[in-house]
Amino acid sequence: MKQLESEYLASVTKPLIGYLCLRVPVELIEAYNAVPVRIVSQSGVTPEGYSSIRTDACSFCRSIPAVMNTEPYCRLDAVIAGACCDQMRRLTETLSDNLGIPVIFYGAPRTWNCDKTYFLKEMQDAFDRLGKAIGREYNDRELRQYIDLRNRLRKLVNQMRDKGGLHTRLLHKIAASPLPTGKIIDFLNALEPEQNSGDGIRLMLLGSIPSGKELTLIEEVGGQVVADATCLGDRAFILPKSSVSDPIEFLYQYYIEDNLCPHRRPYTRLIDYVKEMLVRRRVDGVVYRSVKYCHPFGLAATRFRKELDVPFLQLDDNLTLQATSSLRTRIGAFVEMLEARFCRVR
Repeated sequence: MKQLESEYLASVTKPLIGYLCLRVPVELIEAYNAVPVRIVSQSGVTPEGYSSIRTDACSFCRSIPAVMNTEPYCRLDAVIAGACCDQMRRLTETLSDNLGIPVIFYGAPRTWNCDKTYFLKEMQDAFDRLGKAIGREYNDRELRQYIDLRNRLRKLVNQMRDKGGLHTRLLHKIAASPLPTGKIIDFLNALEPEQNSGDGIRLMLLGSIPSGKELTLIEEVGGQVVADATCLGDRAFILPKSSVSDPIEFLYQYYIEDNLCPHRRPYTRLIDYVKEMLVRRRVDGVVYRSVKYCHPFGLAATRFRKELDVPFLQLDDNLTLQATSSLRTRIGAFVEMLEARFCRVR
């Protein structure tokens, strides 16, 4: 898939639009005839030594200015973010000051009883500014087509995941892929189903946006991630529940109102989703990782530990190289404990 992405980005002449957070409708970016590029952590890029964002800020947000110097982010034409996280808002201000390209932020509700009309207009206005910034317009007919394609992708991903035919590492790549949705669907349809032995400790990954190393550390010690409720995992492909006919209202409902992020409280809907997945994927234990100073995920850990009736490992990660060895040790001990409990060996 990496080769497909490299070839596509090398040949594409459309604007590249970076986006932060699962609250950004990629269908709208595609409808503007632009390429959505999810901004995520990159291997080897740490927040150490970067002073433009205060040191007690979220480690993910602190790492992003350095990430923006890497490919393909250094070629972005604009950035858009929709979140209710104050540190994400501060990050976009820093990027706006340093990148020399349009950086657009729109707010999202922190609770479930907010005024939908206000936040819908926030999202609409933000994408209107994006369209003007890149000199593009969209029409409803094409937007509906992109929505239908994305829904087909969500359905396909869910089917493959429930059958155990799609590795979590590839799931993360798909969630952040700049490839057109139709190309991703074609890629998955041509993919040979993954063969799982069924042995080993079955884990759920939960918490902050993954950095890329978690799956490696878990697999090194004999675990396998069969469920992922992070914003790069299964939660990024939840099937829509809304039947709203207006495309903009549909996207708002799906990406904002129905978004199961712990930044929005109470966490009840997210907890119910996680409980259902624990049963459906036959999970043995939960690895809950929050990046340092990410307060919503840090505070939510206590509630999850109390609500979920499974072994629970909580990790705090500052995205530095020094933290990796500590995470490996703790994950290894957790997997060994579960192996002893369930009498499984590697």
